[in-house]
Amino acid sequence: MENFDYLPKLHDCETIIAKEIKRICEENGIKYFIIAGSLLGAVRHKGFIPWDDDMDIGMLRGDYELFIELSKTQLGERFFLQTTETDGAYGLNFAKVLLKNTVLEEDSAANDAKKGIFVDVFPFDAVPESEEEKEKHKKRTYYLRRLLLAKQNYKVCGPKEYVKRAAYAALKVIASFYSREKLCEMLDKECRRYNAPGRNPEKIVNIGGAYGYEKETIRYEWVENTVLLPFEDFEISAPAGYTSYLEYFYGDYMTPPPEDKRYNRHGVKALDFGQY
Repeated sequence: MENFDYLPKLHDCETIIAKEIKRICEENGIKYFIIAGSLLGAVRHKGFIPWDDDMDIGMLRGDYELFIELSKTQLGERFFLQTTETDGAYGLNFAKVLLKNTVLEEDSAANDAKKGIFVDVFPFDAVPESEEEKEKHKKRTYYLRRLLLAKQNYKVCGPKEYVKRAAYAALKVIASFYSREKLCEMLDKECRRYNAPGRNPEKIVNIGGAYGYEKETIRYEWVENTVLLPFEDFEISAPAGYTSYLEYFYGDYMTPPPEDKRYNRHGVKALDFGQY
């Protein structure tokens, strides 16, 4: 098992950010919900999974766009909203809310994007109904995401992953023919392609998620309504269908993994809590 001594203080900082996101959402009628390991932590541990190092929040696309717009003026001065609009070196198709005057640098973020302690905020978009269109949507969004990462010099493979390195080099060449702004526009348009105003889809997808398109596709009915769950020293919004969600993602989710399987996904290169 890894050394997790730094995690309690990191969790405290992420809680500060989560409370600010919650404040903006509740004051403006924006629906949000914790997802992935954060949801599992809320249900199984009443807070963070003790060995987890991040926090993930999801929103339907319309709520996400409203959150992004209102955060420009309503986000507290201790925080920074990181998107491809606000940070010219950032290359991900979801937002991060950073705690200013802190540093958290992940192994994969080898570029000049801002690197503070953060909470991820993901938009969920509609999944096309036909399997053929779904496959196209998956491939197009994956390709455009990778092009943008290459354009922005993210580290996506290790030094001995020779096939991946060759593919990444080819992507960098292709990306050089596009401006950063054009790639962001193309990816954003593709993510939204199947959203229909006023119509609830059967399935939605978190295209920016770490588990891949197939796994990140969930049933809309699971998140259509939300409930409050205890999380550390406050309550946070979660999908009302969290049991179905967690069974889908984790199976027997109430049984923790053995100690030698307890690890987090993000390699941390640098960490500075600043005033916190």
